[in-house]
Amino acid sequence: AYGTLTVRSLLDTREHCLNEFNFPDPYSKVKQKENGIALKCFQSVIESLDSLAWEERQFALVKGLLAGNVFDWGAKAVSE
Repeated sequence: AYGTLTVRSLLDTREHCLNEFNFPDPYSKVKQKENGIALKCFQSVIESLDSLAWEERQFALVKGLLAGNVFDWGAKAVSE
């Protein structure tokens, strides 16, 4: 009745319930800490990407986006 059960659908359901019942994000402090660390690294990452040739840069960007999505979904192997 609700489609395929996936990790994404579970995460969306969790987010919906937290918002609907006004629960704070239980990972808020962790996210703030990780964002602070990421911001400290941002400039050097951008400079590193700028130094790559166009094709290498595209590959690095896609690889980073995919890794970020897997990490965001909480894959334990990726976070370790």
